[in-house]
Amino acid sequence: MSYTPLIPSSGVAGWNFLQSTYDRQYDAFIQAGQLKNDSEYFAENIGKVTSTDDLLDDRRLLQVAVKAFGLEEEINYRALLQRALNEGTAADDALANTMNDERYVKFSEAFGFGPGQSPKTTDSKAMQGVIDSFQSASFEEAVGAVDDTMRTALFAKRAMIEVFGEPDEDDVSQLSVKERALREFNLTLEDITGEEDEQPGVTSVEDQWQDIVQRDVLTDFLNTTLRMSASITGLDEDEQIQAYRDRATVVFGSDDPTVFFSPDNKDVVLSAYKTRATVDGDPSDEITAIADLSERILDQMVSRDSALNEEWDYIARQDPLAEFMKIALELPDDIADRETSEAMRIYREKAIEAFGTDDPNVFANSKNMDDMLAVYREKATESGMRNSEISANLSTVETILKFSYGEDDTAPDNSAELEQAAIDADWFSTMGQTGVPRFLNTALEVDSAVEDLIAQSELDAGSTFDSLSIDQQLAIYKDQATELFGTDDLKELTGPYQIGLVSDAYRANAAADGESEFFITYYAQIAERELETLFQSDDTDAEQEFEDALEKLRTMNDEDDGPSATSQWFTIMGQQAMTDFMQVALGLPSEVGQMDIDQAVEVYKRKSEEILGTDKPSEFIAGNKMDDLVNMYLTRAQMRSISSGYSSGSAALMMLRS
Repeated sequence: MSYTPLIPSSGVAGWNFLQSTYDRQYDAFIQAGQLKNDSEYFAENIGKVTSTDDLLDDRRLLQVAVKAFGLEEEINYRALLQRALNEGTAADDALANTMNDERYVKFSEAFGFGPGQSPKTTDSKAMQGVIDSFQSASFEEAVGAVDDTMRTALFAKRAMIEVFGEPDEDDVSQLSVKERALREFNLTLEDITGEEDEQPGVTSVEDQWQDIVQRDVLTDFLNTTLRMSASITGLDEDEQIQAYRDRATVVFGSDDPTVFFSPDNKDVVLSAYKTRATVDGDPSDEITAIADLSERILDQMVSRDSALNEEWDYIARQDPLAEFMKIALELPDDIADRETSEAMRIYREKAIEAFGTDDPNVFANSKNMDDMLAVYREKATESGMRNSEISANLSTVETILKFSYGEDDTAPDNSAELEQAAIDADWFSTMGQTGVPRFLNTALEVDSAVEDLIAQSELDAGSTFDSLSIDQQLAIYKDQATELFGTDDLKELTGPYQIGLVSDAYRANAAADGESEFFITYYAQIAERELETLFQSDDTDAEQEFEDALEKLRTMNDEDDGPSATSQWFTIMGQQAMTDFMQVALGLPSEVGQMDIDQAVEVYKRKSEEILGTDKPSEFIAGNKMDDLVNMYLTRAQMRSISSGYSSGSAALMMLRS
């Protein structure tokens, strides 16, 4: 069975979806049907080929070989292909060099049958490159069967990198002014801070409360539990957080969510909410739903901190371990007198500095024990402690730690489970918001999914999405998100590549349901703002943050010793498909193709300088310029198709036939 690429819409939106799901779709495509069989056949048999006749006589091998280089239309021209292979590329008058077509040069070089060359058919790495190119070309062809413009865009993006290479990360001349500013700033920051920014951190009480006040269901839960005044909604965020913390200290005895919602305490908190909500006259089903959802979200927010605090509290109450850690972590002298939650955070922050992790199960297990003990020995020696005392302490502590943590080396890796739990927690957060559920329910077509489940007898007749349990709703959300958008991870779904597609789906489905344009826009804006706050708010404002660096870099002299812009344009114009792509992307009339080549190059250079800020094609692959170029191509190709019946598929056909 063959795999048909999924492109839900045309133009830029469809391209963004294709790019964000490219790896998954490509992997599914190359593992399907005949393509997989042809690839495996080539890999198994190409090593037996010792001459051009061997290759040309095996039609199945030849089909892979020519398609890998865009020459499948020439498969029946045996003499042409044989000359291209036998004459190689060393001589100026070799056929491949006189064809004015880079495809023949690459085809000939790939197999190495020319004079002075050694056949490469037994080089598994080189032949895998041919297979990769064959699979890429086949995928582009399959994409073209769905949308011609997408095929041309994929080809153009691949061809640009093949011609000019991957961007050199160390070559700032390949970067835009803004990108150079970002790079310089980051390098400067690394010089100042070293690698501390890459170390894990301990979540502060303030940060936990900032997460809480962004989640509507948690503010509803705490407003009832803490008996907060209605005026809380009129305060700004900092004032709200302080009000919640003050009240939590009075009611729970602590303003630290890790403490008051720890496993030992959370039942009391949940009971307090249910009692007070019942007194307020809230419906029982609403009380149950809010309590359940709030518990799940808060559990995810504080579970790791709570578990580690218990570990550190155990350590702090064992005198030998407490004294050991005081020296190894260079703890403050009054650590024993600090409030418990504050002391736990100090322990954990210092452990990260010393051991790279705040989890005793990691740094104190048998694999890392020696390194951890060495830290203590070094610090104790510096403090002037006698060697005999150090050795005695080490022996005692090592025995305790081995008993407590030494058996965890064989514990199963539950990273996948933790990752899935975090994804689920994000969905729980959206389910407790004000504006997001309506938006997502429409975009993800959950009502249709419920109807399908009823038809399959997996749900009772008459069920509605709102009547389902939280776990049932979660399963539908995730299944629909994966089916429609290729991921069930809300951080991906709300990222810059996907949120536009989700919003488009909401608008289309809402309009089909008869919703007014006013309310469609209203709910979309609310939902997008809430999703941005919940899942994308950590993004920095690069324009503002690097304003000074930008100003400095505007004065930099951008010398470039590489190939000239003119010679690079000649390379592009040697491939008709690339010429067609550039002509459409830059908005140039078709008459440019009739101009003298030198004049045409100057037109291309001026237009690309005007639109992309550079006239050098090699710089189009840097940063976001290639994406910008593809987006312009798709948009203009779509406009031309609408206004004049222009078929952008002509570029794709030229790619094969020219």
